[in-house]
Amino acid sequence: MTDPRINLGMYPAPASADIFAAIEGQLAAVLDKAGIRSDKSPDRPAVRHMCGITLAIAPAGRWRYLATPVIGDPVVPGGHYNSLIITPRDGGLAAVGDFDQAVHKAAINEPGSFSGNITFAAHLARSCGVTLRSPVRSGAHLNSVTMVANGKAQLAAIDRMSFSLAHHDRPEDVAKVRVIGETTFHPAPPLVADGALEDSLVAELRDALLGCCNLPVWPEMDRILGVTDMMVMDEALYPPMATVMPRAA
Repeated sequence: MTDPRINLGMYPAPASADIFAAIEGQLAAVLDKAGIRSDKSPDRPAVRHMCGITLAIAPAGRWRYLATPVIGDPVVPGGHYNSLIITPRDGGLAAVGDFDQAVHKAAINEPGSFSGNITFAAHLARSCGVTLRSPVRSGAHLNSVTMVANGKAQLAAIDRMSFSLAHHDRPEDVAKVRVIGETTFHPAPPLVADGALEDSLVAELRDALLGCCNLPVWPEMDRILGVTDMMVMDEALYPPMATVMPRAA
C-alpha cells in the first residue's frame, strides 16, 4: 500500500497486505476519476481506516463517515467489535479477576487505542475494581500477542480482527496464549473520507467500499481477518465511544 491519498494501515501484516492493496486499488480508481492528486499529504489522506474513538472525538466536519467492516462471527453484532483478553497458555491467569498489578504485567498496544487500552482498562475497572497503571507498551496488537506468548505480560486485550490476523501472521504465538475474557462490544473501526470532499465523491467512495465484497481477493478478508462484509452504520453510534474514559497508562 503506497498511495498517499489512502491510509488503510489499521491491520498491517504480510498476511493482510494483498487484501488491503486490492481495496486501496478500488478506492484509488475513484479518486483518479475525480482528479484527486496523488501527491496529497499523507497527514490528511482522502480515505482513512481509523479507530472509532478517533472519529468519535474528531472536530465536526473533519471526517465524513463511509462504511464499517462486518465481522462474520455470529456472536458479534453487525458492524461491531470487541477485544479478547488473553493470558499465557502455560502459567497464565485462570481468570481476568486474578490479575494483581503487584505481581503481574498487562500489555497494551498504545495508550490511545480504544480496543487495546481504553476498553481494556474500563473492563478491569468495572469487573475487577482494578485501575490499570504502568502497563507495558508493545506498539501493536500483534506485538502484544507475542509479549503474552513469551510471558513478558500476563494479560492483554486484542481486538478480534487483530487476533484473527495473528493466527496467520504468528501462529506459534497464538498457540501459546489462551482467551479468558472479552470486553464490551462497540462500533468497529470505520473507514472515513476527508471532510472537505464533495458529497458526490463521498458517495462514490462509499459505493466502492461496499463493492469490495466482489473483489477476487475478498474471501481472504474473511479467512484472515474474519470480515465478511462492509455496511453503512448509523454514524451517531460513534460519538458515545468517547464516554469510555481511558485509565492511567
